[in-house]
Amino acid sequence: MIGTRRFAITAAVVLALATAASVAASFDIVKGEGAVVLDDLAQLATGLFATGCCWWTARRATGPDRRWRLATGFGMAGWSTGQALWTWYQLVERRAVPSPSPADAGYLSIVPFAFVALLVIGNFRRSDSPDALLDRRSRGARLVLLLDGLIVVGSLFVLAWTTSLGGLVAAGNPGSAAFLVAIAYPVTDLVLLVIVVALCADRKVVLRPQLRLLGLGLAALAASDFAFAYLVSVQAPEVPPLANAGFVVGPALIALAALAPVPSPSTGPSRDRRSWQWAYLLMPYVPLLVSSVLVLRRTIIGGLGPLDAVEIGCGFTVFVAVILRQLVTLVDNTKLVLQLRESERTLTHQAHHDPLTGLANRALFERRLDEAMADHHRDGTPFGLLFVDLDDFKAVNDVSGHAHGDALLERVAQRLRQCVRDTDVVARLGGDEFGVLVEGLEEPEKVAFRILDELGEEISASVGVVICADPDPEATAATVLSRADHAMYEAKRDGGRGLVIHS
Repeated sequence: MIGTRRFAITAAVVLALATAASVAASFDIVKGEGAVVLDDLAQLATGLFATGCCWWTARRATGPDRRWRLATGFGMAGWSTGQALWTWYQLVERRAVPSPSPADAGYLSIVPFAFVALLVIGNFRRSDSPDALLDRRSRGARLVLLLDGLIVVGSLFVLAWTTSLGGLVAAGNPGSAAFLVAIAYPVTDLVLLVIVVALCADRKVVLRPQLRLLGLGLAALAASDFAFAYLVSVQAPEVPPLANAGFVVGPALIALAALAPVPSPSTGPSRDRRSWQWAYLLMPYVPLLVSSVLVLRRTIIGGLGPLDAVEIGCGFTVFVAVILRQLVTLVDNTKLVLQLRESERTLTHQAHHDPLTGLANRALFERRLDEAMADHHRDGTPFGLLFVDLDDFKAVNDVSGHAHGDALLERVAQRLRQCVRDTDVVARLGGDEFGVLVEGLEEPEKVAFRILDELGEEISASVGVVICADPDPEATAATVLSRADHAMYEAKRDGGRGLVIHS
Protein backbone atom coordinates (compact mmCIF):
# COMPACT_ATOMS: atom_id res chain seq x y z
CA MET A 1 0.00 0.00 0.00
CA ILE A 2 1.46 3.33 -1.08
CA GLY A 3 0.42 6.96 -1.16
CA THR A 4 -2.00 8.32 -3.69
CA ARG A 5 0.61 10.21 -5.72
CA ARG A 6 3.08 7.33 -5.75
CA PHE A 7 0.28 4.93 -6.64
CA ALA A 8 -0.69 7.03 -9.67
CA ILE A 9 2.91 6.98 -10.91
CA THR A 10 3.25 3.24 -10.23
CA ALA A 11 -0.03 2.50 -12.02
CA ALA A 12 1.05 4.47 -15.07
CA VAL A 13 4.41 2.67 -15.25
CA VAL A 14 2.96 -0.83 -14.72
CA LEU A 15 0.19 -0.41 -17.27
CA ALA A 16 2.58 1.17 -19.76
CA LEU A 17 5.00 -1.75 -19.49
CA ALA A 18 2.22 -4.36 -19.74
CA THR A 19 0.68 -2.62 -22.74
CA ALA A 20 4.06 -2.20 -24.41
CA ALA A 21 4.81 -5.92 -24.07
CA SER A 22 1.44 -6.86 -25.59
CA VAL A 23 1.80 -4.35 -28.43
CA ALA A 24 5.36 -5.47 -29.22
CA ALA A 25 4.32 -9.12 -29.38
CA SER A 26 1.08 -8.49 -31.28
CA PHE A 27 2.07 -6.02 -34.01
CA ASP A 28 5.31 -7.54 -35.32
CA ILE A 29 7.57 -5.17 -33.42
CA VAL A 30 9.10 -8.39 -32.14
CA LYS A 31 8.69 -11.08 -34.80
CA GLY A 32 8.67 -14.85 -35.05
CA GLU A 33 9.67 -16.95 -32.09
CA GLY A 34 10.74 -13.82 -30.23
CA ALA A 35 7.11 -12.65 -30.12
CA VAL A 36 6.05 -15.96 -28.55
CA VAL A 37 8.87 -15.75 -25.99
CA LEU A 38 8.02 -12.13 -25.14
CA ASP A 39 4.31 -12.93 -24.85
CA ASP A 40 4.78 -15.96 -22.58
CA LEU A 41 7.37 -14.29 -20.35
CA ALA A 42 5.28 -11.11 -20.05
CA GLN A 43 2.33 -13.16 -18.84
CA LEU A 44 4.50 -14.99 -16.34
CA ALA A 45 6.16 -11.79 -15.15
CA THR A 46 2.89 -9.93 -14.51
CA GLY A 47 1.43 -12.99 -12.76
CA LEU A 48 4.42 -13.24 -10.41
CA PHE A 49 4.34 -9.47 -9.91
CA ALA A 50 0.67 -9.63 -8.88
CA THR A 51 1.42 -12.52 -6.50
CA GLY A 52 4.27 -10.64 -4.88
CA CYS A 53 2.26 -7.40 -4.52
CA CYS A 54 -0.64 -9.21 -2.86
CA TRP A 55 1.53 -11.03 -0.33
CA TRP A 56 3.87 -8.08 0.30
CA THR A 57 1.00 -5.67 1.08
CA ALA A 58 -0.76 -8.33 3.19
CA ARG A 59 2.06 -8.20 5.75
CA ARG A 60 1.06 -4.69 6.88
CA ALA A 61 -2.70 -5.12 6.46
CA THR A 62 -5.17 -6.39 9.05
CA GLY A 63 -8.64 -7.89 9.13
CA PRO A 64 -10.61 -8.20 5.89
CA ASP A 65 -8.03 -6.13 4.02
CA ARG A 66 -5.39 -8.73 4.82
CA ARG A 67 -7.62 -11.72 4.04
CA TRP A 68 -8.58 -10.65 0.52
CA ARG A 69 -4.93 -9.95 -0.31
CA LEU A 70 -3.83 -13.40 0.90
CA ALA A 71 -6.62 -15.11 -1.04
CA THR A 72 -5.83 -13.16 -4.22
CA GLY A 73 -2.13 -13.90 -3.77
CA PHE A 74 -2.78 -17.64 -3.59
CA GLY A 75 -5.01 -17.41 -6.66
CA MET A 76 -2.37 -15.53 -8.64
CA ALA A 77 0.30 -17.98 -7.46
CA GLY A 78 -1.75 -20.85 -8.90
CA TRP A 79 -2.37 -18.90 -12.11
CA SER A 80 1.37 -18.12 -12.40
CA THR A 81 2.16 -21.80 -11.89
CA GLY A 82 -0.14 -22.65 -14.78
CA GLN A 83 1.55 -19.99 -16.92
CA ALA A 84 4.99 -21.35 -15.98
CA LEU A 85 3.92 -24.83 -17.13
CA TRP A 86 2.51 -23.38 -20.34
CA THR A 87 5.78 -21.54 -20.96
CA TRP A 88 7.75 -24.74 -20.29
CA TYR A 89 5.70 -26.67 -22.84
CA GLN A 90 6.12 -24.00 -25.51
CA LEU A 91 9.67 -22.73 -25.00
CA VAL A 92 11.53 -25.69 -23.47
CA GLU A 93 9.80 -28.81 -24.75
CA ARG A 94 8.68 -26.98 -27.93
CA ARG A 95 5.45 -28.90 -28.27
CA ALA A 96 1.73 -28.13 -28.24
CA VAL A 97 0.22 -27.85 -24.81
CA PRO A 98 -2.04 -30.87 -24.15
CA SER A 99 -5.64 -30.37 -23.10
CA PRO A 100 -6.33 -30.93 -20.34
CA SER A 101 -2.95 -30.41 -18.69
CA PRO A 102 -1.52 -29.39 -15.28
CA ALA A 103 -1.40 -25.86 -16.67
CA ASP A 104 -5.22 -25.80 -16.78
CA ALA A 105 -5.37 -26.75 -13.11
CA GLY A 106 -3.06 -23.84 -12.32
CA TYR A 107 -5.05 -21.36 -14.39
CA LEU A 108 -8.41 -22.43 -12.93
CA SER A 109 -7.12 -22.34 -9.34
CA ILE A 110 -7.59 -18.56 -9.39
CA VAL A 111 -11.37 -19.01 -9.48
CA PRO A 112 -12.03 -20.22 -5.90
CA PHE A 113 -9.48 -17.81 -4.43
CA ALA A 114 -10.89 -14.86 -6.38
CA PHE A 115 -14.37 -15.89 -5.22
CA VAL A 116 -13.22 -15.81 -1.58
CA ALA A 117 -11.47 -12.45 -2.08
CA LEU A 118 -14.60 -10.88 -3.58
CA LEU A 119 -16.77 -12.16 -0.72
CA VAL A 120 -14.33 -10.73 1.83
CA ILE A 121 -14.39 -7.35 0.07
CA GLY A 122 -18.17 -7.45 -0.16
CA ASN A 123 -18.59 -8.12 3.57
CA PHE A 124 -16.27 -5.24 4.54
CA ARG A 125 -18.91 -2.49 4.47
CA ARG A 126 -19.54 0.86 6.11
CA SER A 127 -22.02 0.80 8.97
CA ASP A 128 -23.62 4.05 7.84
CA SER A 129 -23.99 6.04 4.64
CA PRO A 130 -25.35 9.45 3.60
CA ASP A 131 -27.43 7.59 1.03
CA ALA A 132 -29.34 5.61 3.64
CA LEU A 133 -32.55 5.61 1.59
CA LEU A 134 -30.73 4.33 -1.51
CA ASP A 135 -28.51 1.89 0.38
CA ARG A 136 -31.36 0.19 2.22
CA ARG A 137 -31.54 -3.42 1.08
CA SER A 138 -35.28 -3.97 0.88
CA ARG A 139 -36.77 -7.11 -0.60
CA GLY A 140 -37.31 -5.29 -3.88
CA ALA A 141 -33.70 -4.07 -3.96
CA ARG A 142 -32.38 -7.59 -3.39
CA LEU A 143 -34.66 -8.90 -6.14
CA VAL A 144 -33.41 -6.22 -8.55
CA LEU A 145 -29.84 -7.17 -7.70
CA LEU A 146 -30.63 -10.83 -8.42
CA LEU A 147 -32.32 -9.96 -11.71
CA ASP A 148 -29.38 -7.75 -12.69
CA GLY A 149 -27.07 -10.70 -12.17
CA LEU A 150 -29.36 -12.93 -14.23
CA ILE A 151 -29.43 -10.36 -17.06
CA VAL A 152 -25.65 -10.05 -17.08
CA VAL A 153 -25.10 -13.83 -16.94
CA GLY A 154 -27.69 -14.53 -19.60
CA SER A 155 -26.46 -11.84 -21.95
CA LEU A 156 -22.82 -12.83 -21.61
CA PHE A 157 -23.73 -16.50 -21.98
CA VAL A 158 -25.57 -15.78 -25.24
CA LEU A 159 -22.52 -13.85 -26.41
CA ALA A 160 -20.14 -16.65 -25.36
CA TRP A 161 -22.33 -19.36 -26.85
CA THR A 162 -22.63 -17.56 -30.15
CA THR A 163 -18.93 -16.80 -30.46
CA SER A 164 -17.28 -19.86 -28.94
CA LEU A 165 -19.22 -22.29 -26.74
CA GLY A 166 -21.64 -23.28 -29.48
CA GLY A 167 -18.76 -24.18 -31.72
CA LEU A 168 -17.14 -26.22 -28.98
CA VAL A 169 -20.35 -28.17 -28.41
CA ALA A 170 -20.71 -28.80 -32.14
CA ALA A 171 -17.09 -29.92 -32.59
CA GLY A 172 -16.29 -31.62 -29.27
CA ASN A 173 -17.50 -34.44 -27.09
CA PRO A 174 -19.47 -33.09 -24.10
CA GLY A 175 -18.26 -35.98 -21.97
CA SER A 176 -14.56 -35.44 -22.65
CA ALA A 177 -12.23 -33.78 -20.17
CA ALA A 178 -10.96 -31.44 -22.87
CA PHE A 179 -14.46 -30.09 -23.49
CA LEU A 180 -15.14 -29.61 -19.77
CA VAL A 181 -11.89 -27.70 -19.34
CA ALA A 182 -12.63 -25.58 -22.41
CA ILE A 183 -16.03 -24.46 -21.14
CA ALA A 184 -14.82 -24.09 -17.52
CA TYR A 185 -12.94 -20.92 -18.38
CA PRO A 186 -15.80 -18.81 -19.80
CA VAL A 187 -18.39 -20.18 -17.35
CA THR A 188 -16.32 -19.41 -14.24
CA ASP A 189 -15.42 -16.03 -15.71
CA LEU A 190 -19.12 -15.23 -16.03
CA VAL A 191 -19.72 -16.11 -12.37
CA LEU A 192 -16.87 -13.91 -11.15
CA LEU A 193 -17.94 -10.98 -13.35
CA VAL A 194 -21.50 -11.16 -12.03
CA ILE A 195 -20.20 -11.06 -8.45
CA VAL A 196 -18.10 -8.00 -9.31
CA VAL A 197 -21.12 -6.26 -10.83
CA ALA A 198 -23.27 -7.08 -7.79
CA LEU A 199 -20.64 -5.72 -5.39
CA CYS A 200 -20.14 -2.58 -7.46
CA ALA A 201 -23.85 -1.86 -6.99
CA ASP A 202 -23.36 -1.70 -3.20
CA ARG A 203 -22.24 1.80 -2.19
CA LYS A 204 -21.34 0.69 1.34
CA VAL A 205 -18.34 -1.40 0.27
CA VAL A 206 -15.24 0.13 1.87
CA LEU A 207 -12.54 -1.21 -0.46
CA ARG A 208 -14.00 0.37 -3.58
CA PRO A 209 -10.68 1.16 -5.36
CA GLN A 210 -9.46 -2.39 -4.73
CA LEU A 211 -12.77 -3.84 -5.95
CA ARG A 212 -12.70 -1.81 -9.16
CA LEU A 213 -9.12 -2.73 -10.05
CA LEU A 214 -9.60 -6.38 -9.10
CA GLY A 215 -12.80 -6.49 -11.16
CA LEU A 216 -11.04 -4.92 -14.15
CA GLY A 217 -8.23 -7.45 -13.82
CA LEU A 218 -10.65 -10.37 -13.76
CA ALA A 219 -12.50 -8.85 -16.73
CA ALA A 220 -9.24 -8.66 -18.70
CA LEU A 221 -8.48 -12.31 -17.93
CA ALA A 222 -12.03 -13.22 -18.95
CA ALA A 223 -11.68 -11.36 -22.26
CA SER A 224 -8.62 -13.41 -23.19
CA ASP A 225 -10.32 -16.61 -21.99
CA PHE A 226 -13.23 -15.90 -24.32
CA ALA A 227 -10.86 -15.10 -27.16
CA PHE A 228 -8.98 -18.37 -26.56
CA ALA A 229 -12.23 -20.36 -26.46
CA TYR A 230 -13.35 -18.74 -29.70
CA LEU A 231 -10.08 -19.59 -31.45
CA VAL A 232 -10.39 -23.17 -30.26
CA SER A 233 -13.99 -23.36 -31.50
CA VAL A 234 -12.99 -22.23 -35.01
CA GLN A 235 -9.97 -24.57 -34.89
CA ALA A 236 -7.46 -21.76 -35.40
CA PRO A 237 -3.92 -23.05 -36.11
CA GLU A 238 -2.37 -20.81 -33.43
CA VAL A 239 -3.26 -18.26 -30.76
CA PRO A 240 -2.05 -14.76 -31.77
CA PRO A 241 -0.35 -12.72 -29.02
CA LEU A 242 -3.07 -10.07 -29.24
CA ALA A 243 -5.59 -12.58 -27.90
CA ASN A 244 -3.34 -12.98 -24.84
CA ALA A 245 -3.27 -9.25 -24.03
CA GLY A 246 -5.73 -9.79 -21.18
CA PHE A 247 -3.36 -12.34 -19.64
CA VAL A 248 -0.73 -9.58 -19.44
CA VAL A 249 -2.86 -6.58 -18.47
CA GLY A 250 -5.19 -8.51 -16.11
CA PRO A 251 -2.51 -9.56 -13.58
CA ALA A 252 -1.07 -6.03 -13.77
CA LEU A 253 -4.44 -4.58 -12.75
CA ILE A 254 -4.72 -7.12 -9.91
CA ALA A 255 -1.26 -6.04 -8.71
CA LEU A 256 -2.43 -2.42 -8.73
CA ALA A 257 -5.47 -3.44 -6.68
CA ALA A 258 -3.08 -4.65 -3.98
CA LEU A 259 -1.02 -1.45 -4.19
CA ALA A 260 -3.96 0.96 -4.17
CA PRO A 261 -4.38 3.15 -1.03
CA VAL A 262 -6.98 1.81 1.38
CA PRO A 263 -9.85 4.23 2.19
CA SER A 264 -11.03 4.62 5.76
CA PRO A 265 -14.22 2.72 6.72
CA SER A 266 -15.73 6.00 7.92
CA THR A 267 -14.98 7.79 4.69
CA GLY A 268 -18.06 8.58 2.64
CA PRO A 269 -18.46 8.00 -1.09
CA SER A 270 -15.95 9.77 -3.30
CA ARG A 271 -16.73 12.82 -5.41
CA ASP A 272 -17.28 10.69 -8.51
CA ARG A 273 -20.11 8.85 -6.75
CA ARG A 274 -22.75 10.20 -9.13
CA SER A 275 -20.93 9.01 -12.26
CA TRP A 276 -20.46 5.56 -10.71
CA GLN A 277 -24.16 5.44 -9.84
CA TRP A 278 -25.00 5.96 -13.50
CA ALA A 279 -22.50 3.25 -14.41
CA TYR A 280 -24.19 0.86 -11.97
CA LEU A 281 -27.63 1.64 -13.41
CA LEU A 282 -26.45 0.99 -16.98
CA MET A 283 -24.23 -2.01 -16.16
CA PRO A 284 -26.84 -4.78 -16.78
CA TYR A 285 -27.84 -3.30 -20.12
CA VAL A 286 -24.39 -3.10 -21.73
CA PRO A 287 -23.96 -6.87 -22.26
CA LEU A 288 -27.68 -7.09 -23.06
CA LEU A 289 -27.25 -4.52 -25.81
CA VAL A 290 -24.22 -6.31 -27.27
CA SER A 291 -25.89 -9.72 -27.30
CA SER A 292 -29.11 -8.22 -28.71
CA VAL A 293 -27.21 -6.61 -31.59
CA LEU A 294 -25.53 -9.95 -32.33
CA VAL A 295 -28.84 -11.84 -32.26
CA LEU A 296 -30.48 -9.24 -34.54
CA ARG A 297 -27.58 -9.51 -36.94
CA ARG A 298 -27.94 -13.28 -37.10
CA THR A 299 -31.71 -13.02 -37.49
CA ILE A 300 -31.74 -10.32 -40.19
CA ILE A 301 -28.53 -10.97 -42.09
CA GLY A 302 -28.09 -14.64 -41.31
CA GLY A 303 -24.32 -14.41 -41.59
CA LEU A 304 -23.69 -16.65 -38.56
CA GLY A 305 -26.45 -19.13 -39.19
CA PRO A 306 -29.89 -19.53 -37.60
CA LEU A 307 -30.45 -19.30 -33.87
CA ASP A 308 -30.36 -22.60 -32.02
CA ALA A 309 -32.50 -23.75 -29.08
CA VAL A 310 -29.94 -22.65 -26.45
CA GLU A 311 -29.80 -19.09 -27.79
CA ILE A 312 -33.58 -18.85 -28.06
CA GLY A 313 -34.15 -20.20 -24.55
CA CYS A 314 -31.47 -18.06 -22.96
CA GLY A 315 -32.64 -14.97 -24.85
CA PHE A 316 -36.23 -15.51 -23.71
CA THR A 317 -35.04 -15.91 -20.10
CA VAL A 318 -33.12 -12.62 -20.29
CA PHE A 319 -36.16 -10.90 -21.82
CA VAL A 320 -38.38 -12.09 -18.96
CA ALA A 321 -35.75 -10.96 -16.42
CA VAL A 322 -35.67 -7.47 -17.97
CA ILE A 323 -39.48 -7.20 -17.80
CA LEU A 324 -39.53 -8.36 -14.17
CA ARG A 325 -36.74 -5.94 -13.29
CA GLN A 326 -38.67 -3.01 -14.75
CA LEU A 327 -41.83 -4.05 -12.88
CA VAL A 328 -39.99 -4.36 -9.57
CA THR A 329 -38.27 -1.02 -10.17
CA LEU A 330 -41.62 0.59 -10.99
CA VAL A 331 -43.16 -0.73 -7.76
CA ASP A 332 -40.14 0.40 -5.70
CA ASN A 333 -40.19 3.85 -7.32
CA THR A 334 -43.90 4.18 -6.57
CA LYS A 335 -43.28 3.30 -2.92
CA LEU A 336 -40.40 5.78 -2.84
CA VAL A 337 -42.61 8.57 -4.22
CA LEU A 338 -45.25 7.82 -1.59
CA GLN A 339 -42.60 7.89 1.14
CA LEU A 340 -41.28 11.22 -0.15
CA ARG A 341 -44.77 12.70 -0.19
CA GLU A 342 -45.39 11.49 3.34
CA SER A 343 -42.06 12.98 4.40
CA GLU A 344 -43.01 16.30 2.77
CA ARG A 345 -46.33 16.31 4.63
CA THR A 346 -44.54 15.54 7.89
CA LEU A 347 -41.98 18.30 7.33
CA THR A 348 -44.72 20.77 6.39
CA HIS A 349 -46.66 19.91 9.56
CA GLN A 350 -43.53 20.26 11.68
CA ALA A 351 -42.76 23.64 10.10
CA HIS A 352 -46.19 25.04 11.03
CA HIS A 353 -46.92 23.35 14.36
CA ASP A 354 -45.54 23.47 17.87
CA PRO A 355 -43.58 20.27 18.64
CA LEU A 356 -44.68 20.12 22.30
CA THR A 357 -48.42 20.75 22.10
CA GLY A 358 -49.16 19.96 18.46
CA LEU A 359 -50.94 23.31 18.08
CA ALA A 360 -50.31 25.70 15.22
CA ASN A 361 -47.18 27.79 15.71
CA ARG A 362 -46.90 31.56 15.47
CA ALA A 363 -46.07 31.56 11.73
CA LEU A 364 -49.20 29.57 10.81
CA PHE A 365 -51.35 31.61 13.21
CA GLU A 366 -50.22 34.92 11.72
CA ARG A 367 -50.84 33.61 8.20
CA ARG A 368 -54.41 32.57 9.12
CA LEU A 369 -54.91 35.92 10.84
CA ASP A 370 -53.83 37.73 7.66
CA GLU A 371 -56.33 35.67 5.66
CA ALA A 372 -59.12 36.45 8.15
CA MET A 373 -58.28 40.16 8.00
CA ALA A 374 -58.33 40.09 4.19
CA ASP A 375 -61.78 38.42 4.22
CA HIS A 376 -62.95 40.98 6.77
CA HIS A 377 -61.88 43.93 4.60
CA ARG A 378 -63.25 42.38 1.40
CA ASP A 379 -66.53 40.78 2.52
CA GLY A 380 -67.04 42.12 6.04
CA THR A 381 -66.63 38.63 7.52
CA PRO A 382 -66.45 39.04 11.31
CA PHE A 383 -63.86 37.28 13.47
CA GLY A 384 -62.52 37.37 16.98
CA LEU A 385 -59.02 37.06 18.37
CA LEU A 386 -58.24 35.69 21.84
CA PHE A 387 -54.87 36.09 23.49
CA VAL A 388 -54.48 33.60 26.38
CA ASP A 389 -51.60 33.82 28.87
CA LEU A 390 -51.16 31.54 31.91
CA ASP A 391 -50.79 33.27 35.27
CA ASP A 392 -47.59 32.71 37.26
CA PHE A 393 -46.37 29.99 34.90
CA LYS A 394 -42.73 30.81 35.69
CA ALA A 395 -43.36 29.77 39.28
CA VAL A 396 -44.60 26.39 38.07
CA ASN A 397 -41.32 25.77 36.25
CA ASP A 398 -39.23 27.03 39.15
CA VAL A 399 -41.01 25.01 41.84
CA SER A 400 -42.12 21.81 40.04
CA GLY A 401 -39.60 21.65 37.19
CA HIS A 402 -39.81 22.06 33.44
CA ALA A 403 -41.22 18.56 32.91
CA HIS A 404 -44.25 19.47 35.02
CA GLY A 405 -44.51 22.76 33.14
CA ASP A 406 -44.50 20.99 29.79
CA ALA A 407 -47.21 18.63 30.97
CA LEU A 408 -49.27 21.64 32.06
CA LEU A 409 -48.89 23.25 28.62
CA GLU A 410 -50.04 20.04 26.96
CA ARG A 411 -53.17 19.95 29.16
CA VAL A 412 -53.91 23.58 28.33
CA ALA A 413 -53.57 22.88 24.61
CA GLN A 414 -55.94 19.93 24.86
CA ARG A 415 -58.57 21.95 26.72
CA LEU A 416 -58.30 24.88 24.30
CA ARG A 417 -59.06 22.54 21.40
CA GLN A 418 -62.18 21.34 23.21
CA CYS A 419 -63.50 24.90 23.43
CA VAL A 420 -63.47 25.78 19.72
CA ARG A 421 -64.75 24.44 16.42
CA ASP A 422 -62.66 22.57 13.91
CA THR A 423 -62.64 25.63 11.66
CA ASP A 424 -61.12 27.84 14.37
CA VAL A 425 -57.38 28.10 14.93
CA VAL A 426 -55.60 27.47 18.23
CA ALA A 427 -51.89 28.25 18.36
CA ARG A 428 -49.05 28.39 20.82
CA LEU A 429 -47.48 31.79 20.24
CA GLY A 430 -44.54 31.19 22.55
CA GLY A 431 -43.82 30.15 26.14
CA ASP A 432 -47.14 30.11 27.98
CA GLU A 433 -48.95 32.36 25.45
CA PHE A 434 -51.73 30.98 23.24
CA GLY A 435 -53.81 32.51 20.47
CA VAL A 436 -57.32 31.56 19.36
CA LEU A 437 -58.80 32.77 16.07
CA VAL A 438 -62.59 32.48 15.94
CA GLU A 439 -64.08 33.13 12.50
CA GLY A 440 -67.69 33.59 11.44
CA LEU A 441 -70.75 34.15 13.62
CA GLU A 442 -69.43 32.47 16.78
CA GLU A 443 -69.23 35.13 19.51
CA PRO A 444 -65.61 35.35 20.68
CA GLU A 445 -66.48 36.40 24.21
CA LYS A 446 -68.49 33.21 24.71
CA VAL A 447 -65.47 31.21 23.59
CA ALA A 448 -63.35 33.14 26.11
CA PHE A 449 -65.70 32.33 28.99
CA ARG A 450 -65.80 28.70 27.85
CA ILE A 451 -62.00 28.59 27.95
CA LEU A 452 -61.86 30.01 31.49
CA ASP A 453 -64.47 27.48 32.63
CA GLU A 454 -62.60 24.60 30.97
CA LEU A 455 -59.28 25.57 32.56
CA GLY A 456 -61.06 25.58 35.93
CA GLU A 457 -59.49 26.26 39.28
CA GLU A 458 -56.37 24.22 38.53
CA ILE A 459 -55.04 26.50 35.80
CA SER A 460 -55.21 30.29 36.07
CA ALA A 461 -55.14 32.31 32.85
CA SER A 462 -55.76 35.84 31.63
CA VAL A 463 -57.53 36.37 28.31
CA GLY A 464 -57.57 39.38 26.03
CA VAL A 465 -60.31 39.47 23.37
CA VAL A 466 -60.58 41.59 20.20
CA ILE A 467 -63.83 41.52 18.21
CA CYS A 468 -63.62 42.56 14.56
CA ALA A 469 -67.24 42.95 13.51
CA ASP A 470 -67.45 46.44 11.99
CA PRO A 471 -65.26 47.39 9.00
CA ASP A 472 -62.07 49.22 9.98
CA PRO A 473 -59.92 50.07 6.93
CA GLU A 474 -56.91 50.95 9.10
CA ALA A 475 -56.92 47.68 11.05
CA THR A 476 -54.21 45.16 10.24
CA ALA A 477 -53.34 41.73 11.56
CA ALA A 478 -50.47 43.21 13.56
CA THR A 479 -52.63 45.91 15.18
CA VAL A 480 -55.36 43.41 16.06
CA LEU A 481 -52.82 41.08 17.65
CA SER A 482 -51.31 44.00 19.56
CA ARG A 483 -54.76 45.03 20.85
CA ALA A 484 -55.44 41.47 22.04
CA ASP A 485 -52.09 41.40 23.79
CA HIS A 486 -52.84 44.75 25.45
CA ALA A 487 -56.26 43.51 26.58
CA MET A 488 -54.68 40.39 28.07
CA TYR A 489 -52.25 42.49 30.13
CA GLU A 490 -55.18 44.58 31.37
CA ALA A 491 -56.83 41.36 32.58
CA LYS A 492 -53.57 40.35 34.25
CA ARG A 493 -53.32 43.72 36.01
CA ASP A 494 -56.85 43.20 37.30
CA GLY A 495 -55.63 40.15 39.22
CA GLY A 496 -55.67 37.47 36.53
CA ARG A 497 -58.11 34.64 36.01
CA GLY A 498 -60.35 36.82 33.87
CA LEU A 499 -60.80 38.46 30.50
CA VAL A 500 -60.87 41.91 28.97
CA ILE A 501 -62.68 42.60 25.69
CA HIS A 502 -61.32 45.21 23.28
CA SER A 503 -64.00 46.06 20.74
